Amino acid sequence: MNSEQELSDLMVQAYSYQKAGDLSKAIQAWNGLLQHKDADKDLKANAYLSLGNLHQQQGNDDLAIESMSNAIKSNPNSSEAYFCLAYMAQEKENFETAIAYLEQALALNNKDSGAFNNLGNCYDRLEKTQEAIDAYTQAVKLDENYIAAIYNRGNAFLKLAKDDLAHKDLSKAIELDANFYQAYYNRGILLKRMGKIAESEQDLTTAKSLAQQDLESQEAQRETH
Repeated sequence: MNSEQELSDLMVQAYSYQKAGDLSKAIQAWNGLLQHKDADKDLKANAYLSLGNLHQQQGNDDLAIESMSNAIKSNPNSSEAYFCLAYMAQEKENFETAIAYLEQALALNNKDSGAFNNLGNCYDRLEKTQEAIDAYTQAVKLDENYIAAIYNRGNAFLKLAKDDLAHKDLSKAIELDANFYQAYYNRGILLKRMGKIAESEQDLTTAKSLAQQDLESQEAQRETH
């Protein structure tokens, strides 16, 4: 068997174990590929990315970070590795670190609307509201119906008392999802601040009703499982 076939077989084996949920054997297969003498940088970068995701699924964050860092060493243009490192930092609420990784990732791939939304969320958690708005705006430019970024930007405008802009975004979020009770609630609070009491009460009532329906739906699903 030639080296190319050996590498192909190792990849197929690793992905098969991943698909079957056998994470330990998948990790062994990817490590086997990494140790192969003919594995090039691209294959190694892909293997390290997969290992990072597997270690993360197992809750081994230190090994996941090590694998993602090795993926970047193998391929410095791996935006996916930076995205994964940012996600892990964000999960640990290390928002400054997450921002640094996201900015590196976006420098390599500036077409990822989700990454811009996450960048906005990190800035928002650091109370850097204008920076958050700028990031959410980039996400919306890439996907004009990206409801999470529109809603998040509306809330950011709300913080800065930019009421008209906040109202526009929150209304757009409701237009995209008529059951978005959080958007109804926040718009209700905004309308109250704007002195539109009747409209505010209508939104707050709708928010309460939709939230109750959502809760009942979740309870029903738990009972059937």
